[in-house]
Amino acid sequence: MTNTVLVDDHILLSLLLDDEPEELRPMGGAIATTGLWYHRLCRALANQSLVGSLSRRLGGIEAAVAADVIASVIELPPTIELVSLRELGWPMGQSASQGIRLNLLSLEAVAAARHLGAEICLATTDDNKPLVDAALGLSIPVRRLATTALAPVQRLPAVHSVLDALDEDRGG
Repeated sequence: MTNTVLVDDHILLSLLLDDEPEELRPMGGAIATTGLWYHRLCRALANQSLVGSLSRRLGGIEAAVAADVIASVIELPPTIELVSLRELGWPMGQSASQGIRLNLLSLEAVAAARHLGAEICLATTDDNKPLVDAALGLSIPVRRLATTALAPVQRLPAVHSVLDALDEDRGG
């Protein structure tokens, strides 16, 4: 195993909020995530009608901080590796043909952890027993970490303004 930790979308958001759980990684350890966890975070933040556990966390912060987080989601910091399906497609297909029955998100996580020699870190709110069971069955370490929970609030209108401004800047 390497010093790389593969994080889900909840922990990824914590990292982007500069709220890294102290026990997440050893000194100098690398962070990676999967395309589908990244997509799930993007979808949660981009969909203005969706209020869930991810988007709700941005609802309780200042607009300037929300803007910084959204900008870092749009363009992930270089310190966060995003594992490509170009590298994982074949291993995912092999795993499925070997009888590993998982949804696509979990299959990608297992393949990414194997590819990187990484430990999988899931937020305690991410209850994914099939993923945990499959990973442990393949000797992939899995940890659950608590992330800072903010009180349930509606997303701030300022966050919507940030998203609209970013869309305009990108020609959208």
